Amino acid sequence: MEVTLTTKGQITLPKTLRDSLHLKTGDKLIFEEQDNGAYLLKARTTDVSVLKGCVAYKGEPATLDDMDAAIVQNAGA
Repeated sequence: MEVTLTTKGQITLPKTLRDSLHLKTGDKLIFEEQDNGAYLLKARTTDVSVLKGCVAYKGEPATLDDMDAAIVQNAGA
């Protein structure tokens, strides 16, 4: 896949690449240099909805005061 660098140092990623990386306007990309001199392109995007359900807390909801007290109690741990 070939892209062109503009005089302002910008590139336009082809739609197929944007779609496969699930990129939206404003998303960040990481160009990671490999040992062989090539670069790996990574999307730096995470949809927070993928975290839904990863923590299953079954207890009573804590108040802000409870949370503050727990932070103070465990700050040195």
